[in-house]
Amino acid sequence: MNITQENIDSLNARVNIEIGPEDYEQPVKEVIDNYRKKMTLQGFRKGKVPFGVAKKMYGKSVLAEELNKILSEQLNSHIKNNELDILGQPLPEDLEELTLDFNQKYKFSYDLGLAPKFTVDLSAKDKVTKYNIVVDKELIDKYVRDFQRRFGKSEEVEESTMQDMIYGTFYEVDKSGQRVKGGAHNHSTVVIEYVENKDARNKLIGLKVGDVLLTEPSKLSKGEADLSAMLGLPHSEIAKFPKQWELKVDSIHRIDAHPLDKELFDKVLGPDKAATEEEFRAKIADDLKKHLATDSDKKMRRDISDILLDKLQLELPDTFLKRWLVQNSQNTEQPISQDDVEREYEDYSRYLKLQIIESKLAKDNEIKVDYTEIQERVKANIKAQFANFGQQEIADDMLNQFAQNFLQKEEEVRKIYDQILDEKVNTFYKETVKIQEKEVSFDDFVKLASAKPGKGNFMDQVSNLLKF
Repeated sequence: MNITQENIDSLNARVNIEIGPEDYEQPVKEVIDNYRKKMTLQGFRKGKVPFGVAKKMYGKSVLAEELNKILSEQLNSHIKNNELDILGQPLPEDLEELTLDFNQKYKFSYDLGLAPKFTVDLSAKDKVTKYNIVVDKELIDKYVRDFQRRFGKSEEVEESTMQDMIYGTFYEVDKSGQRVKGGAHNHSTVVIEYVENKDARNKLIGLKVGDVLLTEPSKLSKGEADLSAMLGLPHSEIAKFPKQWELKVDSIHRIDAHPLDKELFDKVLGPDKAATEEEFRAKIADDLKKHLATDSDKKMRRDISDILLDKLQLELPDTFLKRWLVQNSQNTEQPISQDDVEREYEDYSRYLKLQIIESKLAKDNEIKVDYTEIQERVKANIKAQFANFGQQEIADDMLNQFAQNFLQKEEEVRKIYDQILDEKVNTFYKETVKIQEKEVSFDDFVKLASAKPGKGNFMDQVSNLLKF
């Protein structure tokens, strides 16, 4: 056995493994011998088939399996013993079909993508703003109207007014404004009164079913996520299309707003949560404060991430990772192409860099998650689920049994682990950087949250409350 490593640069390496007969001969012989003892072959008693016959029948497949096993063990040992921090999985060098021979030496090469080496310097010198969103009468009014419309009665009308919704189809057009044959298109809904751009909004009033107009969807939408949903495209692709699209009006719906009565309160909040309009508005205000506080935290976390990324300017083995993403997806139900990777790589790269940074932060600052913390979180989640169904108390033995069943699911346990670790990292951020608080209106916060194209789709992460 001979293992060597070539360091191509600080982010790429190649491991060469040479396997000789002395490495695979004995394990191959043992496996074939076990096959021989279990074989039933005409002309021989069970278990008495000669070794040479068994070797001829199964030898090459056993040899291939043993070579794979030895390669996997040796490669993993090499990575562990040399404390290599790899990204993705090792990629084998393209080989022609092996000629399997029991007296042959085999040489294999694997490419490795290595994580960058760096030091995280985060302190009170790093300043970030926490935007506290003001829940005022105007915002509450907006949500009350939205709930009234959502649960109101809808009827189709022939011509649009300010209070109507247009159900239509957006079509890609060329520079002359003509619909592109076979181009992108998407069915969507535009609520006219929510369009903030006055000129764009006015053009939607007075339209009839079947009308078409050229418009800029970015002026009809409320931020990146809304625009992406409106056109049915990932945000990273939208810039490839002209600003103008054709909007064809398929139907127009007018909403007869639901009265502010007990029936509406029950539909929105649940039975008997509010008896009067005053109580209803107070409940909406409380819910808004909770949800928007979460969104504010997410925005602050996002800004801290930007500080770290800008400060560290990490480089990744991009060529290796793009190759790995394509090859790794070929065994899944939805393989991705090289074009897919090139299109989405910037967002993937950003996400991976943050994972690497936060992993090092956790390690350097001894931020850990104990198994008992996972157990307690699982039990708390189970209690909350029972409470949602009106059962406030659950016997300890039943709770422990449910928790034990859940903890058998490795993937679910990993999600809980990641959730707790993420919370601890967030707490570390809050205790480390200097936080300056600032009150902003709801609309200003939406603009702030959408103001950094190219730095990831923050709006896809925040509450749906921001997208109504």
